[in-house]
Amino acid sequence: MLLAIPEYVGALQEDMWFMENRNFFRYLMIVLSLPVVIFSITDHIKYAILGLKKHILNINVPISIGILVLFLWSCYEVFFDLGSGYFDSLSSFSLFLLISRMFQVHTHNQILSFDKNYKSFYPVLITKICNDEKEEKVLLSSLKKGDLILIRNEEIVPADSILIKGNAVLDNSFITGESYFIPKKVGERIYAGSKQKGEAILIKVIKNVDHSYLSLLWNKNKPNPSSSYQFDLSSISNRFSQYFTPTILIISILTGIYWWFFSNDTSKIFQTIFSVLIITCPCALVLSVPLIFGSIIRFFSKKGFYIKDIFTMERISSVRTLIFDKTGTITDMNKEKISFVGNMEHEEKKIIASLLKNSNHPLSQKILSELSIKDFYVIKNFREIIGKGLEGIVKNIPVKIGSQKYLNITNNTINEHGINQTKVFISINNKFIGYFLFRNYYRKGIEKMFQDLKEYNIFILSGDQNDLEKKYLKSILPKSSKVFFSQSPEDKLNCVKQLQKKGEKVMMFGDGINDCAALNQSEVGISVSENPTSFFPTCDAFIESSCLNKIYFFLKVSKVSVKLVFVNFMISLFYNVIGITFAMTGNLKPFIAAILMPLSSFSVIFFFYYIYLDHFKKINILVYLVFSL
Repeated sequence: MLLAIPEYVGALQEDMWFMENRNFFRYLMIVLSLPVVIFSITDHIKYAILGLKKHILNINVPISIGILVLFLWSCYEVFFDLGSGYFDSLSSFSLFLLISRMFQVHTHNQILSFDKNYKSFYPVLITKICNDEKEEKVLLSSLKKGDLILIRNEEIVPADSILIKGNAVLDNSFITGESYFIPKKVGERIYAGSKQKGEAILIKVIKNVDHSYLSLLWNKNKPNPSSSYQFDLSSISNRFSQYFTPTILIISILTGIYWWFFSNDTSKIFQTIFSVLIITCPCALVLSVPLIFGSIIRFFSKKGFYIKDIFTMERISSVRTLIFDKTGTITDMNKEKISFVGNMEHEEKKIIASLLKNSNHPLSQKILSELSIKDFYVIKNFREIIGKGLEGIVKNIPVKIGSQKYLNITNNTINEHGINQTKVFISINNKFIGYFLFRNYYRKGIEKMFQDLKEYNIFILSGDQNDLEKKYLKSILPKSSKVFFSQSPEDKLNCVKQLQKKGEKVMMFGDGINDCAALNQSEVGISVSENPTSFFPTCDAFIESSCLNKIYFFLKVSKVSVKLVFVNFMISLFYNVIGITFAMTGNLKPFIAAILMPLSSFSVIFFFYYIYLDHFKKINILVYLVFSL
């Protein structure tokens, strides 16, 4: 720009020294612009060619045409001493392209990492049992088929194995998403990702860590990195480019034909053709998407909703179907509604609490907390059978607490509440007095959330088999919603595929690794967890569980952000129309190009900072204006 200013202010006509040395300055501009052009255009040409191979005119096509024409025509003017070219405009255009890319990188670095691996859920060191029966700590990566390993209470099984010794009671919620404990006998198979509850167990590894069932779930249906969103016809930039690029090419050709008939100057024909291509280079369009979507992403992250990139942000605005996993997604796995079915006096509460106090089982601790007893009786002959129940003598009265089978209770007693629910049965003095019924605790604001989302197609998919929960969900969902229980990971994946075949854009909410395949298949896969530092499956976005009830707000703002991008597109087109007027009449001078090209970009940046001003305090005004329009 500094080297171009002398000619702008008339030095070529008034300064003899500059007139004699003009070629030095012009060739210096060529030399300085070479690294700028090479660095800026490489990626755009690569993606433009890849897009054309897929028969897609993406936004990189007009950018590549603009940069090449701008540089080559400028070189032509300098080599034939026709002028100083447009190297200053070219450099400012490249600057704004790099600002766009830098903003994308900056936004990505501000958001939490989505490149997690299921192995980060495992301990780094595993206890291996050697041939001499001595324990040895080994790295997870060195574990191989046939190794004997020791798994203690609350430890994760790192590979598919067979139980060799001990009583295994497994929490498979990380794999299945359902918070039920599963007892295993010696010789039975244990899948990677299971968490042992209780005594230490000895297991034999039958598959390497990378070939386990957990690994297959994690990697199933992972998107191919080569299928970049650069070539998605549904993206705003590419949809715009499908019409913008051919229109500009047609205008430039028609301009050339006009000057072919009305001018004898061949250079004038090429000048007007190339001028149209130069002035319409879509710098402002390229800036619009990352600046607006990037700022919305950062705004969302402050509200507990973390989005992977601007492409995901764009896809969110187009979804029409929402799929929710149940357990751990719309329910809180750390809380449960506990009710007692039967008759229980205060003295009986105290007897039950005295027995439960001696057990570390999660269900025992939850019931004990629910009873709120502080004074306890002395227990004699306490015995706990892992996976079945516990018993003891309280005030010389035999007390048993546990499963239906452990207490020999018939189905007739519990039919009215169904059989697919978590229950803990109580027997005092060899007499069955009732049972504790566990129900899911739904997250705060879930009912209102579903009512707000009535304009969307809502599906609930769960691996649960609880008929009472299914009935409750149907009562709080919009009438058009559908609820499917007993769903395996493959069933969830197939459901997403079937909806996509019907043309639906799907957003999937899940919390466990069992949801990985469906999350990957969806247009937008969102993981739900307590906080962003905890482990969550591969996804496009992450939402804190306490913020799930705000999803309608996030969806509404994402739609507004798309409208704001289109407003910016209109601003850019306004400048393009002015520029095309100068170009078609043959009056596009380097000075005019140097003003118009950066001005459209500055308008986009100004509009962006207006939105981002004071941490989005003005977003409500913009939302109101756009929805009013």
